[in-house]
Amino acid sequence: MKILSIDTSSSAGSIVLAEDENILGEINIDSAETHSVRLLNGIDYLFKSLGLELSFVDAFAVISGPGSFTGVRIGLTTIKGLAETTAKPIVPLTAFEAWAEKFPLEQGIIVPLIDARRGEVYARVFQRTDGRLSKLSEGMVVIPSQLFSRLDYEQILFVGGGGSRYRQVVSECGRPLWRILGSDAFLGRSMARLAYQRALKHDFTSALDLKAYYLRKSDAELYWKER
Repeated sequence: MKILSIDTSSSAGSIVLAEDENILGEINIDSAETHSVRLLNGIDYLFKSLGLELSFVDAFAVISGPGSFTGVRIGLTTIKGLAETTAKPIVPLTAFEAWAEKFPLEQGIIVPLIDARRGEVYARVFQRTDGRLSKLSEGMVVIPSQLFSRLDYEQILFVGGGGSRYRQVVSECGRPLWRILGSDAFLGRSMARLAYQRALKHDFTSALDLKAYYLRKSDAELYWKER
């Protein structure tokens, strides 16, 4: 199973081509430059460097959110176009799932925190037991201090950029077994693993049914509502 995975949900963009569990090639760039400038060129460069054509791909994977509204739209629009052109299926993944999968050996309560700006984070609570990840909450957008006051777990592993940004707030909670695990922000490799697992189960979405996972309205929508 050959899968092209892309993430444009944050400034840290990833393009990964994998065959089953093997990474054939990847491009990771963290830049303030919009993904629309470099995404298609990056995909083209990756395939040319590997001497492959887009027809090599059996399926596509993309982060559907949450994250940057513009970034998510760019990723979804690109993958929809590629999927329609090649008549191949799509594996939509959330940034929460991809962040949790970056640390596959960690067990217990795992809470991805993604910076949502405006002093808020996107968050979801997972639990991994014997290697199996289960969802304990729906995704939410919330003020960090309010989230931490709701979490009644003795041990928690926080992952994602929001954890690093609000490290001081976590430390002020007085929970010695709450940990923040730092890492790079590239999600491509964890996406590739998740996408392969979903593909084995034929858990696909069509280009027509692919939808964004935003959790809240964009700044533009809020602005026009206020007016």
